[in-house]
Amino acid sequence: MEKQRAIRDGIIYFLLTVAFGVAVPAMKGLGFFDPTLLSAYACLGMVFAGPFATQAFEKRPASFGQAAGWIGKAVLLGELLAIAMLACGTATVYYLNRAAFFPPDLETLAYSLMLGLAASLALAALAAWVTIEFSAGASRMALRLIFLGLLALFYLRGQWLPAVAAPGILISLMAASVFLMLLRQRLNLNNPQKS
Repeated sequence: MEKQRAIRDGIIYFLLTVAFGVAVPAMKGLGFFDPTLLSAYACLGMVFAGPFATQAFEKRPASFGQAAGWIGKAVLLGELLAIAMLACGTATVYYLNRAAFFPPDLETLAYSLMLGLAASLALAALAAWVTIEFSAGASRMALRLIFLGLLALFYLRGQWLPAVAAPGILISLMAASVFLMLLRQRLNLNNPQKS
């Protein structure tokens, strides 16, 4: 059953990478390098990290160290998917527009990647804490509401994303710290000898 689930998930992530790493950039052309769109792509890891953490924490960790490892793995997987989509998108635009190719704004991209990493950590920590404190269903609902809010914010004020990356990194890291402390506290209450 686990093997079938892993295969199914792998196919889904492959198809998402093809859709967002090849099809969308092919349609956008050089417009793919718009800083707002690139920033959004760089932050896509958080869309995956939270649900990965929720799935991992359906089974209670034995210690905070194990919990931190699971959160790290969720963040890493989410960020790898985001980077794969960005790399495929850049390669697609280069392949289709070699004569007019220009590289993206690397400074904005770097800040956006750091924002994506910090936001992925915050959402994975949130998902882990909500799953332990309440349930996996509550975690999924919280993530859906957050993603809906972020989508509305991007739709209404998406052009601000590159400009708010630096403060967003700090806010995300502070949120991650709070949720990690709450998670540690909850695990210590349940297993005082193991953390």
